[in-house]
Amino acid sequence: MSSTIKDVAKMAGVSISTVSKFINGGNVLEENRQQIENAISTLNYQVNTVARGMKTRKTMSVGVLIPSLADYYGVSILSYIDQELYASGYSTIICDYSQTDPLGASDKINFLINKQIDGIIMQPMNVRQEDIDRAAKADVPIVFVDMEYPTVSCDSVTIDNVDIAYRITKHLIENGHTRIGFIGGATGFNTTDDRVLGYKKAHEEAKIPVDKDLLYLENVSEESGYMGMLKFMQKKDRPTAVFASGNDLTCGAVMYLNEKNLKVPDDISFVGFENQTIAHVYNPTLTIGIQPIRKIGQTAVRMLLERMKEEYTGEPRNVRLKAVIDFGASVKKLK
Repeated sequence: MSSTIKDVAKMAGVSISTVSKFINGGNVLEENRQQIENAISTLNYQVNTVARGMKTRKTMSVGVLIPSLADYYGVSILSYIDQELYASGYSTIICDYSQTDPLGASDKINFLINKQIDGIIMQPMNVRQEDIDRAAKADVPIVFVDMEYPTVSCDSVTIDNVDIAYRITKHLIENGHTRIGFIGGATGFNTTDDRVLGYKKAHEEAKIPVDKDLLYLENVSEESGYMGMLKFMQKKDRPTAVFASGNDLTCGAVMYLNEKNLKVPDDISFVGFENQTIAHVYNPTLTIGIQPIRKIGQTAVRMLLERMKEEYTGEPRNVRLKAVIDFGASVKKLK
């Protein structure tokens, strides 16, 4: 016969309400927590999540919405989010959605609300305030990762994109480069816009005019990285350095360089972003900007738990974390 919550309470020497509070994610005294965990382990007590959901109206599940599960950022942060949620007793429902479909995010948010999830963490594309309002009416808080959405009021966790792009561009300038190609995503997304702003800030600080022909802003695909590098390398007055500001953009740009047998940094100095694997496999090792993806995932989960448990009910918060530069040997120092 399976053990009950009453059995756990009796063995732990605490009340049933204390065990219930612990199981449902509430705070209990450390001594009580240890006793309850020991009792649960000894009795092999299994929580009936269906029954608990009917009673508490909580399913202990969180939806995670990512535009593409093939994207390095999406898969990486999904892993850390899932780990953090699991450690807090939550299961994860994973969905991807079309970036090009205006209703892609809306349809998946509706799907998750109908599944009675307790909260949502998402990388927002084409999200609308009415989607957030609908979730709020269902008592489903949402936290954004990777980017803020200026027209939507929501908690978010991002990096300081202006700062990292500024520091990478400044590094190139300090090594004597004045013609620096920038490959980025589409304008209108604050991730792209902020990185362009950082790029321009470094130029303005060094009193170097920004050449608009050295900005290639299409999308964040490998193809875009490839085409951006092709465009720059076919110019008569081509840049001496290129900064590819995303993971897939970095892959595409490196594919072009390899295909054309162009040597880094002898033929072109190069800085990538996010992809530590390709940075260390490539010869020479690439200088690369790195997001604290684990910390982004951990912070997003913490913020969502605070909302779900009503430990924080204030205005939307934006946490901006610092990215770092992993210096390799892909930037040539010019005379």
